[in-house]
Amino acid sequence: MKRAGKTFGIVTVAVLVSAAVNSFAQAPGEWTWMHGDNTPNTAGVYGVIGVASPANKPPALYEVCDWKDNNGNFWIFGGVAGGNYHSVLWKFDPVTNQWTWMKGPTGINSPGTYGVQGVSSPANFPGARSNGAATWVDAAGDLWLFGGQGYASTTTAGYMNDLWKYNIATNEWTWMKGSNMTNDPGSYGTLQVSAPANLPPAREESSCTWTSNTGDLWIYGGCDVSGRFSDMWKYTIATNEWTWMHGTNTPNALAVYGTLGTPAPANTPGGRWVYGSWKDLTGNFWLHGGNIGSVTFILAVNDLWKYDVATNQWTWMSGTGTMNDPGNYGTKCVTAATNMPPARMENRARVIDTCGNFWNFGGGNGSGYFNDLWHYNVSTGQWTWASGDNTMGQTPVYGSLGVSAPTNKPGAKRGSVAWMDNNGYIWLFGGLDGTNVTNDLFRFVPDTACVGGCAIQPAFTASVSASNTLCSGSCTGTATVTPVGGTTPYTYSWSDGQTGATATGLCAGTYSVTVTDAGSNTVVLTVTVSATGGPVAAASASATTITAGGSSQLNATGGVTYQWSPASGLSCTACPGPVATPAQTTTYCVLVTDSNGCTDSTCITILVDTTTSSVPCNYDILRTLMPNAFSPNADGNNDLLCVPAYACVTEFVLKIYDRWGEKIFESASTSNCWDGRYKDKNLNTAVFVYYFEATLSTGDKFEQKGNISLIR
Repeated sequence: MKRAGKTFGIVTVAVLVSAAVNSFAQAPGEWTWMHGDNTPNTAGVYGVIGVASPANKPPALYEVCDWKDNNGNFWIFGGVAGGNYHSVLWKFDPVTNQWTWMKGPTGINSPGTYGVQGVSSPANFPGARSNGAATWVDAAGDLWLFGGQGYASTTTAGYMNDLWKYNIATNEWTWMKGSNMTNDPGSYGTLQVSAPANLPPAREESSCTWTSNTGDLWIYGGCDVSGRFSDMWKYTIATNEWTWMHGTNTPNALAVYGTLGTPAPANTPGGRWVYGSWKDLTGNFWLHGGNIGSVTFILAVNDLWKYDVATNQWTWMSGTGTMNDPGNYGTKCVTAATNMPPARMENRARVIDTCGNFWNFGGGNGSGYFNDLWHYNVSTGQWTWASGDNTMGQTPVYGSLGVSAPTNKPGAKRGSVAWMDNNGYIWLFGGLDGTNVTNDLFRFVPDTACVGGCAIQPAFTASVSASNTLCSGSCTGTATVTPVGGTTPYTYSWSDGQTGATATGLCAGTYSVTVTDAGSNTVVLTVTVSATGGPVAAASASATTITAGGSSQLNATGGVTYQWSPASGLSCTACPGPVATPAQTTTYCVLVTDSNGCTDSTCITILVDTTTSSVPCNYDILRTLMPNAFSPNADGNNDLLCVPAYACVTEFVLKIYDRWGEKIFESASTSNCWDGRYKDKNLNTAVFVYYFEATLSTGDKFEQKGNISLIR
């Protein structure tokens, strides 16, 4: 097995690293070399952080931490090669076939930057690590990481029990729990009792993890210098607490098999590490194989276990407890009750397909390494040898990059990782063949004829449609998701918190929905709800300028009902076409309403021109030019204080003072009106003094003083 001091030969030969995903057809049951190098121990090409590129590639790596996000992208962190640990976070898009360096330093053996526990920061990142660190994806789509071997906050390597969360949207890590030092002893607390102080001991090779249907993060076993763990732990995100759920708190416990197929409280897989795991469609946890020996004395097994979360009990389902059991391949693509994979460990390249069945690639035992691909049918309890060889130590056959061929195959190796994409294809990355480490990326299309029936459900897709809200400002819109393919039942999570296939009561705006099938495949969609169908108000007038005493025919369109304001000078207010006879310039507004109750409004101004007025030029008329009050409240009625045009007045000046004698307004034009503001601020209700001086067409002067009330 590997440790921080183990070294590998380094070769720096590189080849074309990326194939165009959609440029070829891949036959069922065949492997295709999709990305990376066909020579081992190569360096990475990081490119620009956050920018995908066909040339980007991770270095050759062994036992990386791995995830698949809710959008179907693959992620890896860390890994080891040449005895050196890495701390870069990578994302791979299986649609574009491109890697992106997302975060972390490109150097080796870097200690982490922990920051403040529970507080995310752009500067935070876990220390370099590998060796089966535990990983999960939570219901919100965040990536979680626990433990492993490598570097915590210092330059001394060891085992870790730190827990991290990575938020994809913010591209930030958060140290959530655990120690920032290596080899922490942890604290078990009381069996099945959650507590803030509970903490699993530091460990490596604990990649047997599951996210329960209730959103809790579970982990089993692993090892440290004291031996093999057999403990089952649950982490509750909402409380940030660990709970020791099952097993012993002492290392190297032996397995208790009980009766095949029968659960019992005493059953336990015992202390083990470097194994495979799955969660079935009903929420049960499964564990396969692993090492029940030590670092230097490998005792691999091929037993298969199931854990029921509700009863907290293990069931021995298949295989034997015989160390290094040779298994039975049977015939390739022929399912049989007697088929059994040979005993193995570091078989972390495992996926569950959309039918709920398990797939597992490679691994190794004390005799060598495998490149076989196995399929386990959960409903029948039978294994099928689906691909690869039944002899150990096979070398890879790459063929041409991006070209499927029956002879293509990955080499025998352990510590690889695997994902299943949204089309149901299996992807395999990296690993160790005993001497060399790789960064190759293969893709395999399962063959339904080979594994006996269901291997790939129709590709899981979904579409979304919207019914727009009726009125601007109302919330009557709906949106409906239609999923296709995958495995039922489906679950839905809308950005506004709704959980049905149809979201209702939607206001205008953009919404997202995550659709998940029973195989944990996800589709994320967005939909925009618009406000349509409301009225569009329009207003016109037979004349927009009239003389004093004149009229104008108004007309409004766009609605079913109409309401005009202000009422002053109108022949009617609830009709589409009132006659307006304003005494002074007035802005009339109309509110139109359609049959759905949606509204819109518009305004039109009727200018009263008094310059040609035939009113006699005498002092009695002049004394009535100035009003005694106005109300600048934006209701469209009497909002401005203006000096009306009068034929006898050739020029004038109007000055307004407050009660302290400060001049706050002055005008010498009929178009320069006071809006009740001073120094860009609205004045409160008050009485003001005005001084009005006019020069008449006769050459005489006219002066007038008085009070004007401003009313809010």
